[in-house]
Amino acid sequence: MAARISNVLKGIALAGMVSYAVVREMVLPHRGADALPAAPHAAMPGRLRLIVRTAAFTALAGIVLATGGGLLFLFSGVYELAAAKPHSAPVEWVLQALKTRSVRLHSAHIQVPKLGDEAQLKGGFMLYRKNCQPCHGAPGVPAEQMGLGINPKPPELVTASTKWSEAEMYWIISEGLKMSGMPAFSPRFSDGDRWAMVAFVRRLNRLSPADYQSVAAEVDRGLEPASWGSDDEEGFARLKSANPDSGRRLVRQYGCTACHAIAGADSGRAGPPLMDFAARPYIAGSLVNTPTNAVNWVMDPQKYKPGTMMPSIGVTASDAFDMIAFLYRSGDQRRLNHFRERR
Repeated sequence: MAARISNVLKGIALAGMVSYAVVREMVLPHRGADALPAAPHAAMPGRLRLIVRTAAFTALAGIVLATGGGLLFLFSGVYELAAAKPHSAPVEWVLQALKTRSVRLHSAHIQVPKLGDEAQLKGGFMLYRKNCQPCHGAPGVPAEQMGLGINPKPPELVTASTKWSEAEMYWIISEGLKMSGMPAFSPRFSDGDRWAMVAFVRRLNRLSPADYQSVAAEVDRGLEPASWGSDDEEGFARLKSANPDSGRRLVRQYGCTACHAIAGADSGRAGPPLMDFAARPYIAGSLVNTPTNAVNWVMDPQKYKPGTMMPSIGVTASDAFDMIAFLYRSGDQRRLNHFRERR
């Protein structure tokens, strides 16, 4: 290791000497024996020459230091590449930004076909369960052991699927992602199979754990699944007439803030926080987070999860819609927008 670092330092020193010579040739006037005397008006004023030299040497020093520091860091081996430990925050940010920009650029030309027919969804489900579920999990199904040792951790596609467009998801599934453990499926599956996977992944956030198990049981029995999740058209239509400002008052009036931390309202600690409510895939871990399910839960939680600590406090349907409209203001709206786009 010492010999390697010594060689790096020698290389840096040599680069500095060469750069210095180049800058000197560019900045200082020639003094050779056969050099012609410069005209008075062509001579560079001493102060300007000093400024140019200072700027050139400063830039040179910065380049040498940055190069040297980078090489020392590279050959020192101090950055740990163990998959058992996460990246540092700056490295994680760089990788995420690089991934996002790269996927968007390289998928921009992809034309998305019509997606979502029953046969395509069934085929996509079968491919997903065999090839994706082991690492990414599924509604109510945790990732298997093989997916737990990958760094960065494979995202839960129940929520991550709404952060990418169909074209971007198709490109990721087809080409894979370096430095993430995500394989390329284009060598293994046809174009139609990969679009089927995209179609099913886009439906994941509409399937509750019970829905997913039901689909799996029906497919295993050779039946056509009865449902691929609800779009809740009626709930979203009614949500348009709800009053979120009234909902903010009502969450206090009904005592919700005594137990829950709620964005834009008071904060309790007895119950789970309700921050980022719009981005949550499930309510109470079992109901898909749609307006109708959220309202039904607020009105009668014991009906949907017997024994829950959430009390039935006599909330009317009208008040519940106002409260849910207020809660939906908190969090990433892309999941809700995805529901509306498919209506």
